[in-house]
Amino acid sequence: MKPPVWRDDHIYAAPDDPAIEAAFQEAARALTRLDALLADLPDPAHPVADANALRHLLRAIRREANGVKSLAWNSQVYGYNRLSQNGRDEEARVLLSRGQQLEATLAQRSKPVDLFWVRAPKSLVRTLLQDPELFELAYHIHHDRAQQDQWLSLESEQLIEGLAVDGLQGWGDLYDNLVGRLLPVVEGVPMGLAQADNLLAHPDRARRASAWHAIQGAWEAEQETVTAILNAINGWRNELGRQRGKGRRLDALEVTCHQEHITGATLETLMAAAGEHRELGRRALRAMACAQQITDFAPWDLFAPAPQAVHGKFGFEQALNLVMEAFAAFDPEMGAFVRMMADKGWIDAAPSEHRRSGAYCTEYADPPEPRVFLTFEGTMDNVITLAHELGHAWHSWLLRDLPFEQRGYPKTLAETSSLFAEILVRDALLAATDKVEQRRAIAWLDGERAASLLLDIPARFAFERALVTAREAGYVGASQMREMMKSAQQQCYGDALSQYDELFWASKGHFSIAESGFYNYPYLFGYLFSLGLYAQHARAGGEFVPAYRALLRDTGRMSAEALVEKHLGVDIREPGFWQESLRYVEEAVVRLERLV
Repeated sequence: MKPPVWRDDHIYAAPDDPAIEAAFQEAARALTRLDALLADLPDPAHPVADANALRHLLRAIRREANGVKSLAWNSQVYGYNRLSQNGRDEEARVLLSRGQQLEATLAQRSKPVDLFWVRAPKSLVRTLLQDPELFELAYHIHHDRAQQDQWLSLESEQLIEGLAVDGLQGWGDLYDNLVGRLLPVVEGVPMGLAQADNLLAHPDRARRASAWHAIQGAWEAEQETVTAILNAINGWRNELGRQRGKGRRLDALEVTCHQEHITGATLETLMAAAGEHRELGRRALRAMACAQQITDFAPWDLFAPAPQAVHGKFGFEQALNLVMEAFAAFDPEMGAFVRMMADKGWIDAAPSEHRRSGAYCTEYADPPEPRVFLTFEGTMDNVITLAHELGHAWHSWLLRDLPFEQRGYPKTLAETSSLFAEILVRDALLAATDKVEQRRAIAWLDGERAASLLLDIPARFAFERALVTAREAGYVGASQMREMMKSAQQQCYGDALSQYDELFWASKGHFSIAESGFYNYPYLFGYLFSLGLYAQHARAGGEFVPAYRALLRDTGRMSAEALVEKHLGVDIREPGFWQESLRYVEEAVVRLERLV
């Protein structure tokens, strides 16, 4: 079975499908109806005469808004997915832009109801949320009200939404366009970033080094563009923080904690635990260097496969079956879901020209269907990536029948299912073999993960904190960014690397995501949280499966602290939970050291 491509004809036949234009026309009519409804919304500062009529009005507003939101979401997912396959698909880029503009228009029009929920008296909110349909919004309403003092006037909030499309979002789109058109030249052969990235896992060190230097060269030629992107995005966020914070200024970490539905105490405890165990990541890299007889372990060695392993390629069907069987051993329905994803054409993994690098999972709003994207070229790393993204997809699938507002979840909890899925597959592979070479190859993956999460993620976090602070003082140049990146990596990797990737801020797309900052620590949170869940699974056995499903279904309607307290009875603001997870990491590193 060759790597598949998406089959999305039942969504849209093509970016110029007449059904898209018809849907946008219907959205325009829905916005007109929404305006009429919003005109009847009372001022929250005034007493409400008829609570029943207000409930009816708020239900109608929600239904119209969700209809428009669903179209805006679907058009953006379809356009973005097409651009991922081919970064030069102009029709897809136009559709993506239209979807973003529609979403921004809806957000502007909906600001009166957002402000109503934020500013209405507690007693009125309590009365309105007695309505079962409105109660579905309760968690998000209370979450917004927690930062009541950060909201601006209606006109200002609408202006921000309108300007963000071509302002903030435009910079993120520019980065995605760069990713689609860059062609690193590896040993004389131009290739897309996705193909060049896959070569970083090649068994031949010279081949890896060639790929890494080619990628560096491509990004170095664009470093001034990426510098402008990062300055614009962070400058926007800083200015928005100043405008919102005239009464109480929130720093960047307070903003990200609110966005990710965790407390500052949890983030501080998480990062402190990782910092205290940094040496585990360094030990993993030293073991990998020793096994390869490398004395100058470099950035192009970070994803090298285990030596003396069988370097044959996995076929896609073989990889899919490995993942399916590992999932099924934990939860039969989870295994059957993998086969359904493949049979329905919901996975896109075939290499293509001008393909974006990396992998992701997304989902359509209506029908609620997940999609997985990766570039599959048969490496063990590709197999684990497939498991990771299918773990995301399973999470999405479990939420498909929930209200639209409860199907989204913060990034901290988004990585739970994906990383848990990785552990299932790695442990299944480990249990299925007694051959030293194969066990070493699997332990190698654990070592890579430990190094990535305990060294790379904290380095990203340290760099971004430095960037946010530096941007407050003015424009941050490329040379300064290179120095900050080097300093952050030096702090975390120490002497485990012989040199540092000073351009990582350019090549790693997470720094250029417009919607939110600090797209780094959620991976560490998810890694250690998933290990904690796996420890629960080891103790509870089959009884853990329904509890795990219930936990995932609650991720869009509870804070991380409340979620873990409810389902595990643990306070994640305290170090105990994270320390238990880190013991599993230490066991994995010791196993790697023993096997090499």
